[in-house]
Amino acid sequence: MTNPVIFAYSFNSEGKAAKLSNKEVAQELENNGLAWVHLDGNSKTVSKWLQSEVSYLDHLIISALTAEETRPRVMEFETGLLIILRGINLNKNSEPEDMVSVRVWVDAERIITIQRREMKSLFDLRDQVEEGKIIKNSAEFIYNLLYQTLFVTSPFLYALGNKVDDLEEKIMTTHDVIFREEVLQIRTKLTTFKRYLAPQREAIAKLRICEQSWISGWAKRHFQENLDQITMLIEEVEETRDRAQILHDEIFHGLSEKMNKSMYVLSLVTSVFIPLTFFTSIFSVNIGGLPGLENSFAFWSMTIAMFLMAGAQVLLFKKKKLF
Repeated sequence: MTNPVIFAYSFNSEGKAAKLSNKEVAQELENNGLAWVHLDGNSKTVSKWLQSEVSYLDHLIISALTAEETRPRVMEFETGLLIILRGINLNKNSEPEDMVSVRVWVDAERIITIQRREMKSLFDLRDQVEEGKIIKNSAEFIYNLLYQTLFVTSPFLYALGNKVDDLEEKIMTTHDVIFREEVLQIRTKLTTFKRYLAPQREAIAKLRICEQSWISGWAKRHFQENLDQITMLIEEVEETRDRAQILHDEIFHGLSEKMNKSMYVLSLVTSVFIPLTFFTSIFSVNIGGLPGLENSFAFWSMTIAMFLMAGAQVLLFKKKKLF
């Protein structure tokens, strides 16, 4: 059977990590003491590996850990927690807002994480562990994973806010419709971020009230910090989205104003030519009795008369302040 383990660590009583070989993982998960294993969810053997090597897990937990589609949430079981998180997507040829998920089973002594696509924040945490970061218990691991996930996500959200700042200055001065596509893309990205961050906030809020003996008061206070962190990000998303909506409305208003001006000018031009068209229509009728038919100066007289009439109309429009 192909081994789906990507990496694994055990932690001693002081919180220092030691890397495990694939052969040591299953045994270490059964021993007392904290251990963390990260698995490849795309592996065809991941479900069988969990059933055989971590047989104490409920089949519902295994199904949730290996599910293709996930939504951020926390499910509390008698012995531990099932946690689904979403993080920024920094994989090649991917959009950041297409957030990737990590599935986590955590109890007092075991941490099992599963990915289908690589999640940067989780590998950042792994690098920190290898560099000597102290993790003394499972609750501390969850806090650090949440913190790192939100820490990696925040720059992309603030970057969208800065982009809206730049667009705001350009749109307010030019009202150019060419910026419409950029505004639409930003609004779409913010909507996607909100879709995943909102349920993630609910999941973090639930961690603060979980009745697990291994979640200490220290951990719950730090989960509150995670909650404040994600609340600030969601507020940033909502504020930026509202500002993007204002810019969209401003572009639409500018476009409508340009159309109204064009229609207004066209109406004035039409008003000038309607009387002229009336006279030319009369004199274009091929019947006897029309004045000036035998007069060689009739054409120029008619032309001068129409110019004078058009000029009089323009003066009248100006006096009425129509333009």
